[in-house]
Amino acid sequence: MEYALLRSARRRTIGLKVGPEGLSVTLPARTSARQADRVLRERADWVIQKLEKWQSRPAPRPLEGVSGETVSWLGAPRTLLVLPHDRARTRIAPGDEVISVFVDAGLEGDLRAATVRRALTRWRAAEALAFMAPRLAAHAEALGRPPPQVKVRAQKSRWGSCASDGVIRMNVRLMHHHPDLIDFVCAHEACHLIEMNHSERFYALLDRLMPDHRARRRAMRDAAPEGAVF
Repeated sequence: MEYALLRSARRRTIGLKVGPEGLSVTLPARTSARQADRVLRERADWVIQKLEKWQSRPAPRPLEGVSGETVSWLGAPRTLLVLPHDRARTRIAPGDEVISVFVDAGLEGDLRAATVRRALTRWRAAEALAFMAPRLAAHAEALGRPPPQVKVRAQKSRWGSCASDGVIRMNVRLMHHHPDLIDFVCAHEACHLIEMNHSERFYALLDRLMPDHRARRRAMRDAAPEGAVF
């Protein structure tokens, strides 16, 4: 069985994670790699069950960038409308059911679609920062901490992370999920401003911020975007 082997100075126990990228094993800094194989043999039934579950899920559809396409945004499907205008700069106008992208009328075919995809990717990053930073600031304030520095980027496996210097990095792909699930990840990372591990103290903080975080975590684990993602 193939898996990604990671190390973390913060971990005290061996962690197993199964997601869209497959299986990863995170070891504490001084733990022997042979211990990973031992744990995997002990947890083989669980690992296989989780891998089979992920493999049976439909993969998110990549964005084509054409008018009429269904895209996922904030947990709901939207219809993408690509409309020509007489300006070189691409403009995006989101609505409750439609995301309109206005592109240079002189662009056609693959070039037009590529322009739409690039514009949506840039727009998503700006929207993600504007959406998540206030939520992270509010959670930090509730914990008696100043607003953290927030960065957004596209990540394959992690929804968020909090560095020892207090910088929180959030996955822009969260914007394809429901706001309640995004807020769960924000609360989770805000708690790491105080507790850099997943100890009982960490979960006590998360209980204070979000009493239903366990239900949101389950929903996040099972969530699948409706429509193409970008």
